[in-house]
Amino acid sequence: MASVSANFASTGSREVPPESLRFYQSAVSQLRERLSSDSGRSSDAVVVTLSNLSGFEALSGNYDGVDMHTLGIKQVVALRGGVDQLGFEGFLKTMAIAHFFPTDGVFTYPEHPFNPDLCDVIAKFRPGLTDIALSGLLSHQLINLVAHVNTWEQDISTYLRESDLYSLHELSDSARNVTLCGEFLHKNGLSLVEQLLVLALMAFCYSTDTTRAMFYLTNAYLQIRCRLMRSLSIEVTERNEAFMTWVGTMLVATFDPAAQPCLLGIQLLRARPNSRNWQYNVQICEQYFWNDALSLRLAAKIEYLGGLERQGQG
Repeated sequence: MASVSANFASTGSREVPPESLRFYQSAVSQLRERLSSDSGRSSDAVVVTLSNLSGFEALSGNYDGVDMHTLGIKQVVALRGGVDQLGFEGFLKTMAIAHFFPTDGVFTYPEHPFNPDLCDVIAKFRPGLTDIALSGLLSHQLINLVAHVNTWEQDISTYLRESDLYSLHELSDSARNVTLCGEFLHKNGLSLVEQLLVLALMAFCYSTDTTRAMFYLTNAYLQIRCRLMRSLSIEVTERNEAFMTWVGTMLVATFDPAAQPCLLGIQLLRARPNSRNWQYNVQICEQYFWNDALSLRLAAKIEYLGGLERQGQG
């Protein structure tokens, strides 16, 4: 896959070089041998291979091949008893979940009355997230993402109570959840509200990673993405003010003041129909995802942000 990626980057052509094709055929041949073995057909190696073959097909424009390999991943995961049974310390779980997006690229949205099982999932959310999920603005896939992060956040709280340590970078789920959020942002069809929700979820995941490793790996992409979003018309009304307050405050607290995500956050906060102070903002955020680390980061920027507000008023 690296070979075909390099060729695509240098030439812009999706035509597969002969060398890449030989590697691909060799991988398929070895995969078939592994699938013929009862002990090897559901191994982690098969999931990794299918994932890479899927990427190869996507780069070469063969989307039927992508669907075929994606179906293979689903079958292997089913044989293993679910994504939680995959290895590599949860990395394969993230890869497998990323392949569970709708194969046709079309997100599906619930309609009232919601399915009781879906209501049970949403009922476990923070109040602010419950409201937006029940509004019908979020797809089934985004609701699942929120549920995933919600469960992880509860695990973090349990971890802190049991260990009384704040070395959250040891919970590598943070990096995996950032990766999963990034997968959503790369998908077509997300509404503007859903894009903002994913950005806020990413910011929350960053807040638990004291190494800042994933932050620096994804920062360049987020700069470009948020700069584009700043050029869009984002309406902030009485109805969505609380949600926009949370998103804006998350971005301001997480990113450097001159960074595009922070500027997007400031833009959202300034667009609100009512002027609010930072204490109010934090109180709203506590109805969504929020933690003490974010409060500390925000507090360190209050004076600077106050200067920006005075400039804006001037």
